[in-house]
Amino acid sequence: MENKFFKTTLLGAAVALASAGVTAKEVGINSDFNVDVYGVAAISVVNYNVTDNDDASTGFAVENESRIGFRAHKEMFENVLITMQIESGYVDNTDWPHGGVSGGVLGFRDTFIGASGDWGNVRVGRVLTPLYELVDWPFSNPGLGSVFDWGGIAGHYDRQSNQVRYDSPKFGGFSFAASVGRDDNANGGGAATRDSAFASANAKYSFEKVTLMGAIESGSDFNGVKNQDNQAYLVGIEASLPAGFGFAAAYKMEALDNYGGVTGADVDQGSYSIIGQYWNGPVGFKLGYAANLEAEVNSTTVKNSDSNTISGQLMMVHNGFVPYLRVAGRTEGDNDTDIVTRIGLEYGF
Repeated sequence: MENKFFKTTLLGAAVALASAGVTAKEVGINSDFNVDVYGVAAISVVNYNVTDNDDASTGFAVENESRIGFRAHKEMFENVLITMQIESGYVDNTDWPHGGVSGGVLGFRDTFIGASGDWGNVRVGRVLTPLYELVDWPFSNPGLGSVFDWGGIAGHYDRQSNQVRYDSPKFGGFSFAASVGRDDNANGGGAATRDSAFASANAKYSFEKVTLMGAIESGSDFNGVKNQDNQAYLVGIEASLPAGFGFAAAYKMEALDNYGGVTGADVDQGSYSIIGQYWNGPVGFKLGYAANLEAEVNSTTVKNSDSNTISGQLMMVHNGFVPYLRVAGRTEGDNDTDIVTRIGLEYGF
């Protein structure tokens, strides 16, 4: 049911502005806001099970991870820059936790109103949690997300609405971010689940060509499941080495108390990720390995709950275009390894 008071208030405000001689402006023509249009064009051909283990392959498919965003910003007060952003999701994404909603809609990715200055940056709306920001990059690339991101018990949030996030300025080599938020619930649309809340934070310290990272997250009624509480932490390192080499590594522990809403069923699982890379001019190669260790329920090991992925990616940057080839092997427990191949082209604008 629509909120009539809300509609009337907006109408009243519009009438008041019009009577004061303030009218709507055409962005890019007579608006004094600075407006940016940005995005990524990304198309790839992928096969998730080349060897067709157990007749499970669906064959090759074209995946479209293209997206677009709009960002407007203007100084409201001295040292207070207001930013308004709306960003679409990947065209072929599907938001399964919210009932299979199509991801290629405006507002699916980072969409918020924020204020920033030399004191830091506050964003209110739909943004990444500070912990997931590190999970996603650099520790799930290339192609390690099936383990380190959403594989295993996945006791962390990723991108959430109903969130207020603060990012600090840099204090020498140190910076941090913290947020509080609510679960989106199974219907999405920004609605919140009763009694569901979380807090998340990360910290980074850089010196020379090394960055140390840590993050923590804790919440109640995780994913909208009553009495299911989550805790997660991550420690990691990223380093640039001589001669074009570099590496990143992280360990992540996640736990769900009262798993599935069952009182006393406590599950936890550790994961780790290791990535090495080499660049020779415009040509680069990445090799990554990530593994979920066997989960434990009330300190009892769950057999065959482990999984791992090894992935290699050859890529090139030329005139803003990034063609790449990725080959990965995914293994769950004692199952056969699925060979995943992907060839694609990306271009950011």
